[in-house]
Amino acid sequence: MNFRARPRGRLPALPPRDQTAPVTAEASNHTARSAATVAGADRDVDAEPLFRFGLLADVQYADDDPRPQIDRYYRYSLGKLAEAITEFNRHELAFVVHLGDLVDHDLENLPPVLNLLRQSTAPVRQVLGNHDFLSRTGPNGVSAEADVFSAFGLERPYYAFDVAGWRFLVLNTNEVGVIAAEPQTERWLQGRQLLDRLAAEKRPNANAWNGTIGPEQTGWLEDQIEDAGTHGLRAAILAHHPVFPDHGDNLLDDHRMRERLPDFPALKVWFNGHQHQGGYGEHGGVNYLTLCGMVQTRRNAYAIAEVYHDRIEIIGFDREPTRTLKINS
Repeated sequence: MNFRARPRGRLPALPPRDQTAPVTAEASNHTARSAATVAGADRDVDAEPLFRFGLLADVQYADDDPRPQIDRYYRYSLGKLAEAITEFNRHELAFVVHLGDLVDHDLENLPPVLNLLRQSTAPVRQVLGNHDFLSRTGPNGVSAEADVFSAFGLERPYYAFDVAGWRFLVLNTNEVGVIAAEPQTERWLQGRQLLDRLAAEKRPNANAWNGTIGPEQTGWLEDQIEDAGTHGLRAAILAHHPVFPDHGDNLLDDHRMRERLPDFPALKVWFNGHQHQGGYGEHGGVNYLTLCGMVQTRRNAYAIAEVYHDRIEIIGFDREPTRTLKINS
């Protein structure tokens, strides 16, 4: 199976590990342990997961030269993604999800990435990120929302799907703010006012690359979580922007969101990308996991999640740490 799709420019091969970053014996063993855990060597044979799924974030491919000053290697993302898909295809996964920013700078960069994702033997779910809306050729530097939704094959930018006793809720956290709105429109002005208010409050996330969800999407989200609980399902959110802990890349109304979500006992996890260094926090019984961004550094980052009754094991590869997310009953 050939994963070496070529962009308009030359795609460099991923550099040897010793040319990318120092790797300690512990780090080298981490990858081996990760693979062994996925294969089942480190698990009790009587405790097989309910299901597994693949996690990716911020592939952010563009046919552009690297920007070492911010540690982003755009063209390398195709090789990294190919490596991740190859690993995913070694396992029986219920689905693979990419948590936003699949491309950067323009939708013209999307075809080679989608070609790679089509090689996945598991269905691929898409979350939209702020960079997915950027355009070098579109008016005001953004692509029309309808064009973005169509390019990603999305009938609507937020949606739900159920897997083995879980409901996954995909959000569009670019809805409110200035990310996807044309400048000087009413929607853009409302987003600008929100950013100005947050800046006056000296909130670290008062940045134009952050967004949140509007009232209609919020109502839909709450209805979906309540319905999941009514039917005995657990719920997980798949979004682009983080909510917890505090960070400059967080959802614009992160404080409101994380105070509201514990009111829904069915909700167990919020998965997201956007903050490329990754991270984890727990608040009010909800796990908040930020996946490392694949575009960041010359090293790779992705994960496989193993879902059990009482926990989710995050099996990290390369830069992505391995973690255990405890699930309260």
